[in-house]
Parts: sequence; structure tokens; C-alpha cells
Amino acid sequence: MTSQIDAAAGPSRPAVAMDYARRMFERQRVPLPPLGFQVDWGDQPSRHKLYLDAPKLPLPIPFANLPLLGVEAAAARAAGPVEAELPSLDVLASVLGCYGLIDRRTQLNWNEDSTGKLRAAAPVWARPTASGGGMYPAESYLVAGGGAPLRTGVYHYDTAHHSLDRLSAANRCADLAAATGVDAGLYLVATLKFWKNAFKYNSFSYHVVTQDVGALLASWRLVFAAAGQAVEPVLWFDEAPVSTALAVDGRTEAPFVVIPLGPTRAVDTAVEPGRPLPLRVWEKSEHVRDFELVERVHAAALVGNQARPPRSTEVAPRTLDRTNGVQLPTPAPSAKDLSTSLRTRRSSFGLFSARPNLSIADLGSVLATTAQMSRAGTDVEPSPRQDPWTRLWVLPNTVEGLEKRAYAYDPAEHQLIGAGKFDYGEVQRHYALTNYNISEVAAVLVITGRLEALVEAYGARGYRMLSVEVGQLAQTSYLAATAHGLGIGAVLGIDNLAVDEFLGIEETDERSMLFLLLGHERAGRAGYDHGLHHRPAQGDPR
Repeated sequence: MTSQIDAAAGPSRPAVAMDYARRMFERQRVPLPPLGFQVDWGDQPSRHKLYLDAPKLPLPIPFANLPLLGVEAAAARAAGPVEAELPSLDVLASVLGCYGLIDRRTQLNWNEDSTGKLRAAAPVWARPTASGGGMYPAESYLVAGGGAPLRTGVYHYDTAHHSLDRLSAANRCADLAAATGVDAGLYLVATLKFWKNAFKYNSFSYHVVTQDVGALLASWRLVFAAAGQAVEPVLWFDEAPVSTALAVDGRTEAPFVVIPLGPTRAVDTAVEPGRPLPLRVWEKSEHVRDFELVERVHAAALVGNQARPPRSTEVAPRTLDRTNGVQLPTPAPSAKDLSTSLRTRRSSFGLFSARPNLSIADLGSVLATTAQMSRAGTDVEPSPRQDPWTRLWVLPNTVEGLEKRAYAYDPAEHQLIGAGKFDYGEVQRHYALTNYNISEVAAVLVITGRLEALVEAYGARGYRMLSVEVGQLAQTSYLAATAHGLGIGAVLGIDNLAVDEFLGIEETDERSMLFLLLGHERAGRAGYDHGLHHRPAQGDPR
């Protein structure tokens, strides 16, 4: 394997991204290569990246001191102006803990690992952030300079032990400043380690993991917001110097999101990467392989030192006729705060019940909170953001007051706009897996985006950036539903082309990207509390 992808040799190529996306949307009708692929579960990679020689820094308990802010309030604050204060180590511990272990999954459900995970030798651990297939391919790093709440150096978050691996004592902030165009004393970086997902999803993995990193970003933003800070992630940056600073090769593991923290200033983006750090990482799999489609689309999305394109105003979903609207009730505050929602978030595999009906008020609250995250800014679309790249749709089954037709959500007016009618029973027929009974789901939420317009505006990077935004909305929906006591599950296994027809967007450039199942869960289930971290009671000195 080569140690670094040369971004200059692989400029942003729109056709590569659109071809990859087309194959992903058609995959239930046209099988993806490699044909006949079989998952080797006996040789699966470790769920955790483990450094063999790096010293560890223990972190404070995550979420223990997080202010009692609701998910909807945190989402609103995350879309506000950027704060210029450095976070404390306690806040960073909660931010990083969004990908750490918090609980053990022992509840029986319809998922394929439901019985196997009960064995002591094969536990499945819960995390606050959702991940496609539970693979958790993202890695978190801190690059600290002078004034940061920890010693100067490069750190990796060890998800298995809730600690930091100190990879280097060098100050690499100048490298990240030149790569992003933003100078800061502390950077938080999310990478993707492709094999952690690709061993199961092969060529489909890039579509999954780019949404995964968006889900992690949403958790970060919400925790920062609860602590009183809004951040502005950088999505358009030169990967090579960032990869070198983190000692990753940019190919099997690559940076996707960089968040400058604390006071910042704009700088030039020309940089000559230094030498990578010689670090040893344990690899559990004996056979690690590549997948051509993933390699091609990842290389196409690299931008090197290309200038960040000007903000495009032509990527927002088209305006719909509001004459056929259903006004939603004013959203009510949720029963759970953000930290409780993070601790108790889960997917409702096979646990949905179509009765009682989902109230239109609860549906509206989840939609409103989720839409808030679509307003949160980045370097490409700074706050206050006016033109979200995505739209939320509803396919109702048992929602009080709604007939069975497609509805688009209008966040400006907090209403549902009626679109075409469809047979809800057809949704189950177009779902490829067996872990959900779609007829028991109260509603299917669909996240769509104008993929073609984004790729035209930002090249292949546009596909990657749209997927990140989709993942952010998914995680926000998870937490909003959890806060209101509802069941939820994100799925990619529904036929995209069929859903586009249900929504009446098949002749447009708007495409369905992800599906969220929403409703009540069956009551009266037994379970155990395996929580690793509990919020201390008031007055408890811990």
C-alpha cells in the first residue's frame, strides 16, 4: 500500500462521485462488486484502534458535569454564532465520550446478533452515537498547542478505555492551520478507518462511513453547545498535512472533519507536510483488503490545496407549494436532557408497536429539532445558514391526524406539505433486511438532498459533505426521539429508487439518502443496567 494519497494527482472528479452514488442507490436492483462477497466474521477488525507504545492520559467521566440542557435547546445553540473560548478538559472528555463505551447491550431484539451478544465472551457495547451496522469506523484526535487544556502534542482518543493516547509531544497546530486556513491553539479531528466498516459492507462502505462521521460530528456539536459553545467544523481542507500530523496514511485511514477550537484567525493554506510519526498500531485482522469503488470515490474527493469554492446558493431543495399544508403543534420541551439522551440512545430493532398512534406533536418536535442541525454552519456554509442542503420527509403509517401520503417538512412554517399518495405496505416489500417490521413503525422519516447540485458546486467533495450532513441529522433525530421517549432506528436498506417514487422526486435531482423509523416501542420489557458512567446525584462529590 502507498503511504499517502497524492491529492494533486487525484483532483475532485464529479463523475466518479455521481457514478458511485448511482451504484449505491441502485444496489438492491443491481448487485455491487465484488460479486459473491462473503463477510469473514472470524477475521473482523477490532472495534477499537489500539496503539502499542503510546502513554495514556485518563479522562474525566463523560457527561457528569454537562449542564442540564434539552436536545432541542442544544441543537438551536449549535446553529448559533461560533464561540471563541477554549473548552475545558472536562468538556473535551464529554465530547470524546460520545464515541466511547457507555453500556452493554443485553436486550433481546430482532437484530442478527441479539442472542450472541448475551455470551460473556462476545459482548456488544453501546455508545452514545449511532453507527451503520454498529461498526464505529471513526477515530478522534486532538492536536494541542500552547494554551490548550492539556500538554502540547498530538492525542488519539482510546474508545476502549476512555483515555487519550499521547502520540507526540510536538506542536503540530501550524500544520493544521495551513491545511484548513484557520489558526487555532487546539484542533479536534475526526478520521475514518475504512476497514473497520468495509470488512462487512465492502463497496457500500464509503456511503455508510461518511454518514457515520456526520453522526459523530452532530454529537460533538450538541455537547459543545450544551457546554455553552458553538463550533464551526472545516470540511474543505488539505488532507495530506493533517494525515501526516496524525500519523495516518490518508488512504486506509483519512481525516474528514477538523474543528478549530478557541480563538481563531484566518491564515494562508500553503504547507509542506512534515515527516509522519513512527507509531505501532495493533491490527486484529490477518487479511485486510481494498475495494476499488471505495478507493476511487475517496481519492476523487481529495482537494489538496485547491481553494475553497465560493458559497453556492443553488444547492437548497426546491420550494414546494405550501397550499396543501398541515400545521404542526408548537414543539414541547423534551422529558430528558442531552446527557441522559446520549446515555440511553439505541436502535429499536424489532421493538416498534403501531399502537398507540404517534402523536403529531411528538412527530413535529423530532422534525423541528432535527431541522435545527441543518442550520449549523461549516467553513463552506457559515452561520447564520439560510440554505440547508437537505430536506426531511414523512411517510406516515399510524400518526394521528395524517393520511397515508408523503409529506415534506417545512421548518420555516413548522408544517407538513402534502405530496403524492402511496401504499405504505410497499415500504416493507422494499426493505431488504429482517430486523424491523415496517408495518409496526408509526412513520418513516426520509432525509433527502440535491446531490447532483452539490457535486456540481463542490466536485466529488460535495457528495462527501452531503453525506456528513445527512449523518448529523440522523444522530440529532436519534437524540430528539430518545428525549421524547420514542423508539427510532436509522436504516439504509430501503430501496432508494422506490422511495424517490413515493416522494414524487424521481424526475428531479433530489435524492433519498437515509431513512429513520420512528414510533412507540412495546412496553413491559425486562433488562439490566450495565451503565459504565452514571451522573452523580446532587451533592455527590464524585
